[in-house]
Amino acid sequence: MKKIISIIMLIILPLLCLAEQYTLEELINIGLENSYDIQQEVVSEKNSSSIFRSSIYGVLPSVTAGVAKTKYYDQINEPNETDWDESGYLTLSKSFFLNDPSYYNIHTSVFGMKNAKISLNETRKQIAYYVFASYLGVLELQETLEIQQNNLELQNKIQQQIKVQYDTGNKSLLELKQSEVSLIDYEIAVNEAINSLSKTRKDLFSYLNIDDAGFEFVVPEFNIDLENSEFESNNLLEQKLNSLKINKLLHLQTTMNLLPTISIGYSFGHYDQGDVNAFSDYTRDSQSLILSASWNVFGLMDNFENILRSKRNLKIQKLDYVKSKRDYGLQLTNLQNDVKTLKRSFDLYEEKLKLAEENLNMAQEHFRLGMISLLDLDRSKIDFQNTQLASIQNNYRLMKKQEEINLLSSDKILGKW
Repeated sequence: MKKIISIIMLIILPLLCLAEQYTLEELINIGLENSYDIQQEVVSEKNSSSIFRSSIYGVLPSVTAGVAKTKYYDQINEPNETDWDESGYLTLSKSFFLNDPSYYNIHTSVFGMKNAKISLNETRKQIAYYVFASYLGVLELQETLEIQQNNLELQNKIQQQIKVQYDTGNKSLLELKQSEVSLIDYEIAVNEAINSLSKTRKDLFSYLNIDDAGFEFVVPEFNIDLENSEFESNNLLEQKLNSLKINKLLHLQTTMNLLPTISIGYSFGHYDQGDVNAFSDYTRDSQSLILSASWNVFGLMDNFENILRSKRNLKIQKLDYVKSKRDYGLQLTNLQNDVKTLKRSFDLYEEKLKLAEENLNMAQEHFRLGMISLLDLDRSKIDFQNTQLASIQNNYRLMKKQEEINLLSSDKILGKW
């Protein structure tokens, strides 16, 4: 029985430990689910689809149906005759214009829907990247705090050694005071690291709109891709391109306003007097086909000025698109170079960290034997500490830069979002 209980505990215990941890994927999903920006983008996407449907409805003809019941007070009715007159009608009309706004409304609403979908996708990537970067910020500060605590513990041991050697006359009062000052410095560093970690966690969970249960953050697995690729496009550039297409349509519409307004209209009316339900007997009160052409002579000058303004704005927008594409390409090249540099630095920091740790161990032993001064020991400690902190910063900067490339290229963040 005890053996069975032990086996069950071995199975349950890892699950309990796992439940008391935060994972990066979990927090990103929470961020996406609770994001106000996501909800706003979803509403915008639905509204863009609604605008498209409205533009389609604008093409449909105008159909009007109605019934009426009229009483004539000045009419003399025979006995058994009612003084009410009933009627019903149905009209159908549709006008076609040379520069019909419905055509432009449909096409611009299509590009509007595309931009809304792109905006939603980009917002999801921005949120995923922000949570990712904040998550790494917490991990970096956790490791920094751990290093500062280890340094404080090490300085405590050194300070105790110096105090013993001072009591035996092997160390001076100045060296004792210097060790006490160093101990205070490390206590300050630990307090500041605790405060920075606390603020960063609070900011992250405030953004996620959930309470922090104080669970440990799991270090994610991460692969570095050193392959270079040419910039093609991203979400922001696609939005600029769609906006450019919209303005081209509007410019065409403005140019077409110089032409005369030519319209074709058809109207059909059905009128049934007496019994509105008797559709077998009816009269067509109106059925007409209208052809018209008009030209606002004095409005040509205003239309011409509108065309000039539209043309200038369109030219600037084209230049902005070309410039943005070139700038994004340059940013991608710089990010790829940064990743290569950080990866090389990461490898060098690993080598330097091993050497700095060996130097510190030797310095501690030499200091204990009185072979080096406190200043030499402090130099070894500071070098080891700085190497540790720089290595941590470099590692997390490398991870962030890798995802900055995905964000810039509108690729999936961490291969999922």
